[in-house]
Amino acid sequence: MIDERRLLDDLARFVAIPSVSADPAMATDVHRCAAVVAEAFRDVGIDATTVTAACGLPAVVGRAEGPPGAPTVLLYAHHDVQPVGDLAAWQSDPFTLTSREGRLFGRGAADDKGGIAVHLETLRALGPDLPVSVAVLIEGEEEIGSPTLAALLAEHADLLRADLVLAPDAVNAGPLAPTLTVSLRGLLNVLVTVRTAERPVHSGIYGGAVPDALSALVRLLAALTDEHGAVAIEGLHRRTGTTGGPDAGVVRAEAGMLPGVHLVGHGSMAERLWDGPALTITGIDAPSAMGAANVLPPIARAAISVRLAPEDDPGDALSALKIRLAAYAPWGVHLDVEPVAMGRGWRARSASPHMTLARQVLQTAFGTPATTVGVGGAIPFVATVLDAMPEADILVTAVQDPLTQAHAPDESVAQATLAAATRAETEMLRRLR
Repeated sequence: MIDERRLLDDLARFVAIPSVSADPAMATDVHRCAAVVAEAFRDVGIDATTVTAACGLPAVVGRAEGPPGAPTVLLYAHHDVQPVGDLAAWQSDPFTLTSREGRLFGRGAADDKGGIAVHLETLRALGPDLPVSVAVLIEGEEEIGSPTLAALLAEHADLLRADLVLAPDAVNAGPLAPTLTVSLRGLLNVLVTVRTAERPVHSGIYGGAVPDALSALVRLLAALTDEHGAVAIEGLHRRTGTTGGPDAGVVRAEAGMLPGVHLVGHGSMAERLWDGPALTITGIDAPSAMGAANVLPPIARAAISVRLAPEDDPGDALSALKIRLAAYAPWGVHLDVEPVAMGRGWRARSASPHMTLARQVLQTAFGTPATTVGVGGAIPFVATVLDAMPEADILVTAVQDPLTQAHAPDESVAQATLAAATRAETEMLRRLR
């Protein structure tokens, strides 16, 4: 039996701790949150403890054995949260769980302390005689890219081994519209630096003969996409023929596109947003336009983010990007490409019996058939856990929805979603074989 009051009490207790992993000044709070979460799991029968790896921030790991021969389910979530940003933009204290019109507001209420609360209430509802073995991993560095997760998984491989991983860290289509994420794009972030000279020189004296680095960089970046804005890097994987995806009008509205601005890319929205590559120039280092001097800049740098199809290997993608950049670098400029972040994508096993069961329990719990979506972003945990447990199935579910505003002011979760997600997870564990 689900106790909704107990579920919300857990969430309020976790939200009250400002476990911002990106802020070194809050490291003590991240450690405190891990300790509180570990105690909560011990209270429901999991032999849980806090651990660190490679001098990272603390995670919570634990395990409880079920009947002999029963499968093992790894319950994943993360207890670290994003910074709150501008406090004035919040309608209530970000670290006090606040209820308004059926939604619960607070930093981490949805991403991902809501997932922790769901796991805890599921274990309470199942009672001490678990139908399956349960492993627990509550990460403390997800919001900074999970830098020590691989080391942590390696150090605690026996404790965390599992047949199925449940990760409620994506987004539902709506507050009571359950959604299974079935693919994630990979990621390749690089810094591209162009150099043309040893120092800046007068544009009136040398301009017309000596190239400037900023002009070279602009030409180089333009060669990475075609006239439709689609990625023009040969060798990157593209799955074609996938139908569906969000409506184009919805994409325009949710992104706040200005009137007359065209969508970019080729194919269906699913092909553009989930199954194919995308390239974004996320930043440029160059002289400021305001008050710029009449000189030829000798150096310019750009940050490039490439989202990769789920099947692409980031290392191969980096090689393809370097080849494209070298081929289109104008005027013999000196070029440097420095990788900053790399992560593999993932595609679920569509024929998995776990997926079939998940659809059934989600529909029963939410009262609405579950939909499946791809996600254009990455969840670092998924690729890392697959490296450690290649035979495990992963189900990526959600408590977030389009109104959640994760990472932004007034983050929230629908109270009804938390309860439904707990009912679904409880039934999932009861029916696993």
